[in-house]
Amino acid sequence: MNIRTIVSLGCAVAMAGAVSARAAVSEADAAREIERQPVQVVVKTHDLDLTSRAGSSVMLQRISQAAQQACGASSFSFSDFRWATKRSDCYRDSMGRALVALNAPAVTRLYEEHPALAAD
Repeated sequence: MNIRTIVSLGCAVAMAGAVSARAAVSEADAAREIERQPVQVVVKTHDLDLTSRAGSSVMLQRISQAAQQACGASSFSFSDFRWATKRSDCYRDSMGRALVALNAPAVTRLYEEHPALAAD
């Protein structure tokens, strides 16, 4: 979310202060490239047994919260916004990337069998 704010400000400054159209296009291209970069959120894993159902369930909830945060929602967001975020491509892609990076088969299997566990 901070990146998007910085990008928006950067584009506004670039457009207002550009000496030439070429400089403005370069700034806009740079801003779009930053916008395409995935946001990284740290998720604690060391305190869980990721081979157990209980540990896998807690991990899914942590990953879900991190995916929501990366996609612009937080615990302070309106419930409708959090609901919409959980149904977005951003959220689904974030969950998929996180599960691949985690490489914990029990967590992935639990998510595939019960995706609603992550959405709570």
